[in-house]
Amino acid sequence: MTPIATSYTVSKELTGYTEDQTIKPNELNLWRVLQINQDETIDIISVYTSSDKIWFSEELGFRNYIGVLNDLASAYTNSNYTVGSRYPGYNGQTEFITEPLSKETSGDFTTGAAGWDASVEPYGGGDNFYQKDYALIQKALNTRIAYRVDEQDTIVNYWFASRWLVVDYNYGTSSHYDDLWYGRIINGNGNITSNGGFHGLNGEIHTGNTFQTGSYIRPIVTLKSNLTPISGDGSEGSPWTFKTE
Repeated sequence: MTPIATSYTVSKELTGYTEDQTIKPNELNLWRVLQINQDETIDIISVYTSSDKIWFSEELGFRNYIGVLNDLASAYTNSNYTVGSRYPGYNGQTEFITEPLSKETSGDFTTGAAGWDASVEPYGGGDNFYQKDYALIQKALNTRIAYRVDEQDTIVNYWFASRWLVVDYNYGTSSHYDDLWYGRIINGNGNITSNGGFHGLNGEIHTGNTFQTGSYIRPIVTLKSNLTPISGDGSEGSPWTFKTE
């Protein structure tokens, strides 16, 4: 299944990065089945990642991170075959956090703690909603490792749609705090980590530096329920091809 779009550009006004960024959706045309849904549509994930990274930076990137990834996933659809899309890890998170992060809304929790409270997620508190897709990909594919489409012997990191935030009040004085903002990734071992994400520093005294990190794109799209295979056996060497009834 080849996406229709040959290019898709993400504005720097959404990512916080220094420039607009462009991907090539139609370079990904080999997919693996993840699950058959109750309505008989089928979720599939790209075998490979994009050849280009997408970069996010600082608070703006953190706030828009989930929404941008879902927008990117939608660029990989093909109306002849698909009825929807999502980015891996998305399970109802707030796509775009419209209000600036503040000490009051994002300063009393850490998503790394066992007692994390989901009520803070809409205000930038991060999430652990990624766990459904994290388990699904492993179950369906027996691995979460992915290779770059233009270098198919190269294992790469790819974004996973989940925010992670740590706030540290123990730096300097009580009026000085650090916000550390991350986007989760799947690393070269197939494990989820926050260490490869973008992050920024902010506070009443310390304004910190600019940080930005890029990673590759691996979308999920949903096939229509009325597709009939006309050739292939479903293996990588002989993928199914379809006609629309």
